[in-house]
Amino acid sequence: MPWLMGQGVGLIHDIEPTAELVREMMEQAKWMLAGFGGWPGTAGRPPGKEGGVMSRAWRGWCLLRPGLMLYGGAIGGNDLHAHHAVQLVIATEPFTMADAHGEQLTTRIAVIPPDTGHTVLTGARDALLAHLDPRSSPGRSLLARSSTGPGASSWSLSAARAGHGPPPIDPVSSQPASRVGTRPLMFTEPPVGHARSAEAASALRAVEAWSGLVGPGGVPPHPAVEAAIAVIPALLAGGPVRLRAVADAVHLSPSRLAHLFSAHVGIPLRPYVRWLRLRRAIDRVAAGETLTAAAHTAGFTDGPHFTRAFRRTFGNAPSELAAAIDWLP
Repeated sequence: MPWLMGQGVGLIHDIEPTAELVREMMEQAKWMLAGFGGWPGTAGRPPGKEGGVMSRAWRGWCLLRPGLMLYGGAIGGNDLHAHHAVQLVIATEPFTMADAHGEQLTTRIAVIPPDTGHTVLTGARDALLAHLDPRSSPGRSLLARSSTGPGASSWSLSAARAGHGPPPIDPVSSQPASRVGTRPLMFTEPPVGHARSAEAASALRAVEAWSGLVGPGGVPPHPAVEAAIAVIPALLAGGPVRLRAVADAVHLSPSRLAHLFSAHVGIPLRPYVRWLRLRRAIDRVAAGETLTAAAHTAGFTDGPHFTRAFRRTFGNAPSELAAAIDWLP
């Protein structure tokens, strides 16, 4: 991981990194799936596709946190779509994307702004894909650093626009040497014991560095924020979770809790609750529940409500992702 981050500085400055460099980076980080049945890049809509966004079923690992969805595996061609998330894609080989006007971009590293039409024309066998909530501090920071826009030509992280990369690494501590504020909770490493925990942890640190928002690890949130995080799950099934109800439960004013929550969690309370609902529902779908049952468990009105919320955030229906992906806790 130290080598990965250090080379990341060079990657964002080099307009065209070599395939060998990127592949070594990805292999050393162990992001990708050993033996994963990926597919070669295909131009346009692949034969046999029966509608929907995805070109074929995904077979990879995925981590869903409030404000973040992180996927490791192959990316293939898909239809034009948009979602309300900032998307970071890093691949071991060039992939080609197009915007809503047909302008194309071939790159290995791309940032697509939220609510922007895009499609993958030629995929890549090994890739890391992160969706960040645009209201989260990492999402806002990544957008500001990348200067990305609606046109495909602006999505590639080249030296001409970015001019800076992930923070340097302290070779002794193996941690980023420059830290500010508090680490957003979305970057908390997954529990050990899962087969993909190490890969996901490396990927989380990489996305954290690319966002440019690296906070100190091991700093606990404010006690009121910890209490709020503990209270919210019990409120999900009851419908809307109101800021005032959470604030009353932790004995703070709504304005004070809103400030502390955003500062310590990295995302405002309202979108945090929405992401938490999505995570609970997709966990239930992955466990075998129907969309309707999972939606009700997470506090959505019904299955279609859950599907619309999921598709708006990620550009895909939950049924396309839940069973085919190894979801980490």
